[in-house]
This record gives sequence, structure tokens and C-alpha cells, in this order.
Amino acid sequence: KICNKIDVKIFFPLLANSRRQKLKYTDFTIISNNCWAGKCYEYFNLPKSSPTIGGYFFAEDYVKFCKNIKYYLSCNLNIIPATDSKHYETLLKKHEENSLIGRLDDIEIIFLHYHDKKVLLEKWNRRVERINWEHLILKFSYQNECTDELIKSFLEISDFPKLCLVGEKTTDSPDEILFKHRNGKETVAETENFDWFINPTKLINDRL
Repeated sequence: KICNKIDVKIFFPLLANSRRQKLKYTDFTIISNNCWAGKCYEYFNLPKSSPTIGGYFFAEDYVKFCKNIKYYLSCNLNIIPATDSKHYETLLKKHEENSLIGRLDDIEIIFLHYHDKKVLLEKWNRRVERINWEHLILKFSYQNECTDELIKSFLEISDFPKLCLVGEKTTDSPDEILFKHRNGKETVAETENFDWFINPTKLINDRL
């Protein structure tokens, strides 16, 4: 965690310009199942053009969201208490029962990094408007009640470029990327160890 903070505060800003110059495009949107997208924008020091930053999905919700993403992003984000969440028992076990929960129809997003509903909604709506549908990447990982079947279902999505970080390969898809910090099939600390085991620039360029 200390190394991660040093990276974000010191090395990310110092190296961001040279990293950015290696990108094919600097106006892109990454829709991630967790905070990976936010770390990616910080890595390149780019405006955050993704509304899901600051939150995470349970795996089944995320795959369903990605399969009909334009519909779900056209819905109003309703903020509900964790006690009303379909994932409440799990949130309680993870000590996340005080988190703000955003609901889009039947999909829920757990916003760990927001404490003010007004701020969350303002940033959500602003970033929805920033989405670049021409350069949009879907990013998934083996976390939060994920299964092999959900990975396969995600990899079958053909509407947008995608990448999927896993602890163990479950298919021969080039979009399934091995992430070495893992617990079995589950990826661990992929935001803290953001660029330790992968090349973010290459992953993004290959999909833009």
C-alpha cells in the first residue's frame, strides 16, 4: 500500500507525459468492474471519462451490464442504502455496509470511494456525458463472485473491445490476460499492483 501511494503521488505524474505519448488515442473510455479504470487514467494523467470509476460490480451484475450497456447507462442512477441491496449479506461480511449503492434498473454498483450522494451523482452524470463510444474498452477480472461461466459469457461480447484479467486462463481467447498476483483463479490487488504484471499501454493500444 505504501509503494502504491508513492507510485500514484510521485511516479505516476512524473512519467505520465511519456506514457501518454505512446498511446494511439488519449480520448478513450474504460468501463471496468472495479477501480482499475480510475488507476489507468491516473497512470496516463488523463481526464476520467468513465462513470463507473470509484465503484465495483459483483461479477454477474457486471456481465449483464456490459451486454446491454447503452440501456443501463441511459437509466437514472438511484442511490439506495446498503440494507436495500441484493448483496447486503455479502457487504456486511466485507464490512462495506456503509457504502453508497447505485442502482440502474436491476444492476447495482458498490461505490466505496464516495460518501456524498450529491457528489456521486454529479460525477456520474458528467462522466456519462464524456463517454467515447468510438473508443470504449470493457475490462473485467476474476473477482467478486466470478465464475468460469461468467468469464466465458463476457468474452463472447462482440460490441466493444475487451480485456479480462484472470489468475488462471480458462479459455484460449487473446482477451483473457494472465495476472500473476492471484489467489487461484481470482486476481488480487490488481489496482494496487497496477502495472507490475501487465503493460497497460500495450493492452489499451491493442484494443483501440
